[in-house]
Amino acid sequence: MRVYLIDGFSLLYRAFYALPQSISTSSGLPTNALYGFTSMILKLLESEEEVGLGVVWDAGKPQFRMDVFPDYKAQRSAMPEELKVQLDHLDEILDAMNIPAVRAEGFEADDALATMSRQIPEGTELFIVTGDQDAMQLVDGNVKVLRTTRGVSETKTYGRDEVVEEYGVTPEQIPDYKALIGDPSDNIPGVRGIGPKGASNLLQRFGTVAEIYENLDDISAKGTRKKLEEGKDSAFMSLELAKMRFDAPVRFDPEALRFEGVSPESHDVVLRRYEFRTLQPRFATLPVIGGEAPPPPERLEVSVSEEPVELSFEPVAAAPVGEGGRWCVAVSEGEVRLVDGVPDVPLKVHDAKQLGVRGAAFDTFLAAYLVKPGLGSYELEALAGERGLAEVEVGQEDPEVEAAARRAALIFALYPKLQSELEEMGLARLYYDVELPLADVLGEVEDVGMPVDRAALEEIGEDLVGRISDLETRIYEEVGHEFNIGSPKQLGEVLFEEMGLPPIRKTKTGYSTDAKVLEQLRIQGHTIAELVVEYREYAKLKGTYIDGLRDLITEDGRIHTTLRQAATSTGRISSDKPNLQNIPIRTETGARIRDAFTASPGRRLVVADYSQIELRILAHMTGEPSLVESFENGEDIHTRTASEVFDTRMESVTPELRRRAKMVNFGILYGISGFGLATRLGNVHPAEAERYIKRYFERYPRVTEFMKETLEEAEELGYSTTLFGRRRYVPELKNSNKNVRKLGERLAFNAKVQGTAADIIKVAMVDLQARLRSFGADMIMQVHDELVFDVDRGREETVAALAIDRMVAAYDLHPPLEVEAKVGERWGRVRPLAVNEVN
Repeated sequence: MRVYLIDGFSLLYRAFYALPQSISTSSGLPTNALYGFTSMILKLLESEEEVGLGVVWDAGKPQFRMDVFPDYKAQRSAMPEELKVQLDHLDEILDAMNIPAVRAEGFEADDALATMSRQIPEGTELFIVTGDQDAMQLVDGNVKVLRTTRGVSETKTYGRDEVVEEYGVTPEQIPDYKALIGDPSDNIPGVRGIGPKGASNLLQRFGTVAEIYENLDDISAKGTRKKLEEGKDSAFMSLELAKMRFDAPVRFDPEALRFEGVSPESHDVVLRRYEFRTLQPRFATLPVIGGEAPPPPERLEVSVSEEPVELSFEPVAAAPVGEGGRWCVAVSEGEVRLVDGVPDVPLKVHDAKQLGVRGAAFDTFLAAYLVKPGLGSYELEALAGERGLAEVEVGQEDPEVEAAARRAALIFALYPKLQSELEEMGLARLYYDVELPLADVLGEVEDVGMPVDRAALEEIGEDLVGRISDLETRIYEEVGHEFNIGSPKQLGEVLFEEMGLPPIRKTKTGYSTDAKVLEQLRIQGHTIAELVVEYREYAKLKGTYIDGLRDLITEDGRIHTTLRQAATSTGRISSDKPNLQNIPIRTETGARIRDAFTASPGRRLVVADYSQIELRILAHMTGEPSLVESFENGEDIHTRTASEVFDTRMESVTPELRRRAKMVNFGILYGISGFGLATRLGNVHPAEAERYIKRYFERYPRVTEFMKETLEEAEELGYSTTLFGRRRYVPELKNSNKNVRKLGERLAFNAKVQGTAADIIKVAMVDLQARLRSFGADMIMQVHDELVFDVDRGREETVAALAIDRMVAAYDLHPPLEVEAKVGERWGRVRPLAVNEVN
């Protein structure tokens, strides 16, 4: 029999950080860690017909290790509240699934696992499921480690050969290996300056830590010998900490761990109470002990035939069969026809844009997104399972036909349910008037693509190579030798071990060298940190926006990004592969990269951009007189805010005060704190920044009142809504952690404003696309509040006027929307469009 023992806390933390924290029940209980943990258990149960399973937990502090080193694991922060609240529910799930828990009081899970690994009877295989490397020391003939490598879905099995291949040492040498390199996750110090490669070389040569120190004189590298001499006490102490104990009070009984089945209550607990409906098909395969499981969804048998079917203009549910032009069309429940094409027939499909379908009558993918945004994935089978729809069985030998027939049948069944949900939630108009036609618009924008000047990109790339090379030379001079600057591990060793800089933060893999750490070092006056920050900036620009963009230029000389319609909770469109919305515009190099995007031959670019749309929406929603009047009078809103907040006349507002007011204006939209505002301003104390925010609310009382009403509504309903009715669910508002609730407050308010802005530009895009063809213009990009058009020469003013007119008309806002138009040959050099400017 094969037995799996799960290192409980290791898997729980892995699931928590791997899965989106937006996963929660409708009541607001976070469930991402619970979901990941349950999914892994199902994966293990599905792997074998005869299987044993148990979860091993830490049980109190390991006093024997604390006696060796009082600071053992002292650096670990408390369990996050949003994880702690899930831990309280995990026992209920494990009990319902009849998965036993193993604890040894005063011992860590590692020690319980070690003890049990030495009690394996003949004929039993033990797999230790963990995300940590500690258990590698237990690997032998019938003990293997199943290590989670990516989230909780991907794993790698380690036997003796795999341990040696990855670490360069045998399983028995793992404690000695950790004694030399240390382990930041457990606060095991190791020997300062000895890294993984050096440790494995030493152990391959000498065998153990003890033998290394017995033969120090044989080590010719003076630097290594000195580090070992200075770190001797630490090495032997670390060895004691790294060794697992084999005397924990536990007994390995495979029969007690044998999985016989789940309890009858498990379906109600897991699938309904914790709302893991997508796991239903996997749960249905498990045996039930002591009762009967709820009946699984009915199986719908689908027949597929090639009988002729008359396709009229009545919408049909359909799915393509591979790429050969054939389609499966559901003509009734359980009846699918295989046809050679569906020209001019309105279709009900799943993800119309990806399929290249234009003019879809219904898109189950977009409907599901609108009903519950922020899920990240809207797989057809999962959507059906969540709604209790029948499992589909297709009797077909051709796998492509079988898959297409199943999808067509599911779309047929899902359509009325999703249609009903849209209507009940008041989202039907937003769906049919905006989201559904927008899919066509985005597909056409992707197809057209953005023209790119490859030579310009190459020139910028060459310049960046030179800058990066210069920075490398300067960094090597500072350090005294070459190393891999791009390796966080090597950089950490150089900064904090060789150069002796004060370590700011440690992670499981070593010293942290993230942007925050380097910024702190830079403030402390360390030149090396400033050089590394600059190096990373240029390396990222080159890799992402030069090499990355250059590789994506197609034969037509264009880049065709993917505009993702269902990726954000607020309704904003995002850009992917490549992300053309995120090209930095405030840096010299970023501006040059935008310059590489050009108009087509014989054309010019017209850019139409909403002016301060979110602040105008805020003025409209709040009815705050000062904000409304400021926009209606054509005043500079940031100057007006500076006048109000800093109690000075508008003509006396300095550029610095205006800059601060601008930060306040946009900070209010995103629920910024005094500390956050002070950080952005850079030269202001948090207490002073807090006063700015307080004065803002004093001068704009209706904003305060509106924010309060928005939060009360979101707390009551569980979601925030835009002016168009789009919902953004905010389970964070019901979280037990104060900081998470504060995040929820910011999300609720921001979603109302930013989501409305996203809706408005979507309405404008749908309206404009229907008119552009007769104006000699193509829409080629959307960047949040900005639209980019490729326009025939001589039509720039006409298209700009059209864009301004339709973008302003997208919503009757008070104060009115305002749009600025610019024109140019290159995206980075467009300038305001003046009347009669065009040649």
